[in-house]
Amino acid sequence: MSDDFIVERRSEGDRQYLEIRGTLDASRVEQLAHEGFEAICAGSSVEFRLGGVTSIDLTGALGLVALAKEAADRDVLFKIDGYPARLQILLEEQGLWSLLRREDNPSHG
Repeated sequence: MSDDFIVERRSEGDRQYLEIRGTLDASRVEQLAHEGFEAICAGSSVEFRLGGVTSIDLTGALGLVALAKEAADRDVLFKIDGYPARLQILLEEQGLWSLLRREDNPSHG
């Protein structure tokens, strides 16, 4: 059986934190999108903690990029922390790594 996929969300004021554990792949990206979108709508800052991600595929990585774009569109600070090296490799191959990382230092504000 594959790893469970767990998203735990908590808030501190208008800051949202999502702790993500397990395998982030095509079969789980919808759950990530749902939780991530709710967090983006609820706060001015969202941090995705990915230290517990044991495996990630391109679809999972693209799900994070889509959430980063959604956050930028809504003027919400987006940050990733503890991401697996595979995430960077997958997104660099697609020329998308800068889209994910730029949200750590937005030009607005």
